[in-house]
Amino acid sequence: MEMTASVAKTYGELVERLRRAALLRSCGSVLGWDEQTYLPPKGGEHRANQLALLAGMSHELGTDPRIGELLSQLEDATQLGGAGSAEAAVVREARHRYVRATCLPRKLVEEMSRVTTLSQQAWVKARKAKRFSDFLPWVSQVIQLKREEAAAVGSPSGNLYDALLDDYEPGATSEMVAGVFGPLKEELVSLVDAIRGSGVEADLSLISRRYPVSAQQEFALRAATAIGFDFEAGRLDIAAHPFCSGFGPGDCRLTTRYDEHHFPGAFFGTLHEAGHGMYEQGLPHEHFGTGLGEAASLGIHESQSRMWENLVGRSRPFWNHFYPAAQQTFPEALGGVELESFYRAINDVRPSWIRVEADEVTYNLHIMLRFELEQELISGR
Repeated sequence: MEMTASVAKTYGELVERLRRAALLRSCGSVLGWDEQTYLPPKGGEHRANQLALLAGMSHELGTDPRIGELLSQLEDATQLGGAGSAEAAVVREARHRYVRATCLPRKLVEEMSRVTTLSQQAWVKARKAKRFSDFLPWVSQVIQLKREEAAAVGSPSGNLYDALLDDYEPGATSEMVAGVFGPLKEELVSLVDAIRGSGVEADLSLISRRYPVSAQQEFALRAATAIGFDFEAGRLDIAAHPFCSGFGPGDCRLTTRYDEHHFPGAFFGTLHEAGHGMYEQGLPHEHFGTGLGEAASLGIHESQSRMWENLVGRSRPFWNHFYPAAQQTFPEALGGVELESFYRAINDVRPSWIRVEADEVTYNLHIMLRFELEQELISGR
């Protein structure tokens, strides 16, 4: 069933309003990327105010009552070609976002943006100084604001954490996630114990030799290009914490961090972020601003990054191909090292403190531990 002219006009207006709100959010994303890459240290407070203003403006655009009116007129899926049509999906996703957004007061949205921007700046300084006490007041503020957000949004289960989880994994509940994590955790803990008790030891000195930053940058760019990231539509920069920002069609930014004496950090971090980036670059440009032009969920997004980082990037076929290039790029560190020794070193498994540098076995345990801690923090326990 084709849309009537009247329905098509209403749908067109909805999409235009969604795109305008998305464009404004993407402007904020550019400023957020700049804040973590090139912003002068003294510009943090002004940037926080800029981002808070943009967050409030985009929130106002996204919660305009007119959007609610348009959604109400379009929620009979038969007028849109059936429940399985692209148009019905756009309306369904827009309603989900609209209902959530209208629960939040603009003042809370702006304050969350301001505080998280300032807390990011504080985290970078505290991390460098290795003083968590400097960051603790900011953590406390963010947790309190997230509790307010959860209370405002609400959840059918009555669980505040579920209200926040829905923003990342739509429709999921903490009970569902715990049901997945529980059996997996048991298996992973047993696997880690078995690996630690195996008596097999990799020579980790191989990956802590000197790897010049300029050479690491060259090699990371080469690998990210080879797996499919389009640098005509993106770039790679340095940040205190690796991340990927997709601003919209043709513009996706990756960041990583370098340590001259830890090869895996920047290299696998770049593959990870390139995985995110390729997912962003693969989103259909013509649907920017609607649910069809956005990531389905954080879980799906993370599946792409970790697939390229681990299933591909730590695999033997990958290094059968790339190891000669690695030896040419890092002749002093790897010139006389056998592939098998290097392969074992980059696949070493052991508990560590830093999630983004964790191996593929213990990485999941970082996520599970955070899931448990976050629930306790949000509940106030």
